[in-house]
Amino acid sequence: MKKNIYEIPDSLAAAGEERHFSVGMNIFHVDERITHCYLILSGMVKIYIDHENGRRSILDFSGKGDWLGELSLFRQEDYIKENKVIEDVVCLEFELDRLKEICQREAEVSYYFASYISNKLMVRSYRLSEYLNYSLEKRLASFILKHQQNGKYTIPHTDVSEYMNISYRHVLFIIKKFCDDGILKKDKGYRIMDYERLKEISDGFVS
Repeated sequence: MKKNIYEIPDSLAAAGEERHFSVGMNIFHVDERITHCYLILSGMVKIYIDHENGRRSILDFSGKGDWLGELSLFRQEDYIKENKVIEDVVCLEFELDRLKEICQREAEVSYYFASYISNKLMVRSYRLSEYLNYSLEKRLASFILKHQQNGKYTIPHTDVSEYMNISYRHVLFIIKKFCDDGILKKDKGYRIMDYERLKEISDGFVS
């Protein structure tokens, strides 16, 4: 379960400054040292790795309530992952050194980040298990519910196919089925029309 962005400690929220990143921009650059962390208030960022063999692995999609760069609070990251804004981002920017000082001084803030990182690891572990044991229909329903924003889902099918390591045609087939069943409606992306049905599929209760 994602932590609500308004549940962050007051002293932490006060240390951030609002920043905006447009579609296509990078928040971090692979050849630079991380000096800031970011808490996403709205929008979406794609996190990925381009391999030497020319293939790409999409690791995650970060949206509202997610942090970027928070691992550098506790250890220097040896490799900065590729990232690209795919929906305009509004976020809070924090100086890394200042955040480290706050963590050392305030147990509440340290516990907040420890809880956030632990939850992030558990979610990723569950996702790997889910991909091995559940149908694409269930996985895609869960993915849409997780990454929709205000009822709109806009992540490109090519990115989803890379993220789930399945074919583009397979993703397109399931999305079309959701549209035919009245669950989604195409609207500059997709509008969720039937949350309950989508949640039933996500939970595995498919009739």
